[in-house]
Amino acid sequence: MSASADDRGAGTRAAGRWLLDQAHLARGAMAATVGAGLADALLVVVQALLIAWIIDQAVIHQVALSELTGTLALLAAVFLARAGATWGRAAAGARAGWIITAAVRRRLYRHLADLGPVRLQAHHSGSVASALVEQVEALEGYYAHSLPQMVLAVTAPVLFIAIVAAVDLLAGLLLLIAAPLVPLFMALVGMGAARLSRRQQQSLARISAHFLDRLRGLATLRIFRATAAAAEAVEAAAEEYRRRSMSVLRVAFLSSAALELIAAISIALVAIYVGFSLLGYLHFGPGPELGLFAGLFILLLAPEVFFPLRRLAQHYHDRAAAVGAGAEILQLLDEPLPPARVSEGQPVAPVQRDARTDLPVPRPAPVRFEQVVVAFPGTAAAALDGFDLSIPAGQRVVISGPSGAGKSTLLHLAAGFLQPDGGAVTVGGVAPAAGQAAWVGQRPWLFHGSVRENLQLADPQADDPRLWAALRHADLDAVIAALPQGLDTPLGEDAHGLSGGQASRLALARALLSGAPLLLLDEPTAGLDPDSRERVLAAVARLADGRRTVLMVAHDRDTHDWGDRHLVIAAGRCVEDRHA
Repeated sequence: MSASADDRGAGTRAAGRWLLDQAHLARGAMAATVGAGLADALLVVVQALLIAWIIDQAVIHQVALSELTGTLALLAAVFLARAGATWGRAAAGARAGWIITAAVRRRLYRHLADLGPVRLQAHHSGSVASALVEQVEALEGYYAHSLPQMVLAVTAPVLFIAIVAAVDLLAGLLLLIAAPLVPLFMALVGMGAARLSRRQQQSLARISAHFLDRLRGLATLRIFRATAAAAEAVEAAAEEYRRRSMSVLRVAFLSSAALELIAAISIALVAIYVGFSLLGYLHFGPGPELGLFAGLFILLLAPEVFFPLRRLAQHYHDRAAAVGAGAEILQLLDEPLPPARVSEGQPVAPVQRDARTDLPVPRPAPVRFEQVVVAFPGTAAAALDGFDLSIPAGQRVVISGPSGAGKSTLLHLAAGFLQPDGGAVTVGGVAPAAGQAAWVGQRPWLFHGSVRENLQLADPQADDPRLWAALRHADLDAVIAALPQGLDTPLGEDAHGLSGGQASRLALARALLSGAPLLLLDEPTAGLDPDSRERVLAAVARLADGRRTVLMVAHDRDTHDWGDRHLVIAAGRCVEDRHA
């Protein structure tokens, strides 16, 4: 077996173990699902007893149906109880699936947020989005149907076989020999199904990434008249996904057909045995003593022995899909987090707010780089080499230098997106962590949604007065007030509907709402006209106001003298440090 095949097998086994570990998140709902299934199995036994007894009384003992009214009413009550058990099982299974998928999605989202954008560069954003949405959703069927059915597929057939054996030992032995053939065949088929399902999930991740790339570059494709070629590439990726999906379905239908054949042959053998015994052709074992009541009871229970196994086969593709999706999710969850993070259980100091505006008033944080070394794989020279810098709290620092000098690396280190290979970085005397820094890039990302929703990403509890106060500080209140629906005006993806300067100021208002003591700006004035640039810089000055430490990367010479201090970086070192 090749090394890659070994890796895939190990990944599949790890995904299977991980899926089982997540079941404790909905232990109560899972127990209710299995309990409802077991209750339904017991009701099946009662139902078979009642039906066999009613027919035996009516046919053999010639009892009038009017005398069996109570038994018929009891049978109707059993039917209703089985319907209730089926509903309860479906509801509890859906609840378990929802609880676990929601918990997994929250954990995955927190892990991605802790990793930060730099550490996620090895994963395409389309693949990450697919993991958060489609692949997490693929887990629901496993917990709602497959995993509870695995328990019932073991317990219910054993219960039925034991009851049949108590009535007729030979019939019980026939079922006991045939029943294990079903899970054995399922295990053989399941190994191939899990492998095909994982390839399907990988194909889904690729098509998601491929489509997102083409969608983002649609304007460029139109300019170069390459839309036809891009459409063909998307069609080819979709065709690959279709072939993978059909392979999974082919195996699923083939296994179902084989299992149905095994069950049909086994039930037929039991039916032949019961029929020949009732006709008097068998003169050995318990056959001659078999009556209509016992024979009919066995015939009614025989299909039920295989029903849980057939149902497991129907939901086996849920397990295969979950294992494939779990393997892809684990690839993201296994990405190591930076060693220094703020503990979730650590108490958080209460946020101080301005009495007039209700906006957060952070305490500015000093930033310290001590002999920092950062080297990226595949590069000959270090991005930062023995970099040493101390920035007092509340200082506004403008950083410039040639492309590749290490400016963005400095911001990534201060934000906690990167860990230095050597030296140390501290913000406020501790390692950088979530909530300490607010980031505004050259093209601040605004999501499809209203102005209010984009602002509340930083402060979900912010009310209208607080939002308008943040907009006033960003010199954007008049612009938003003039929009058709004010704060509820919808924005397109990537700030569609606002100019570049307005988008930058909206991102600054969002940074103000976050209450972060450190503000990191990556060329916020690039590509802006002089008036928009001055508005953005004035908004940053109001945002800082001695309450925030500001690190701003800027190539524009007119911006170099804006701050309290100007640093020039070249080849990973500070070559000029000029105070205003």
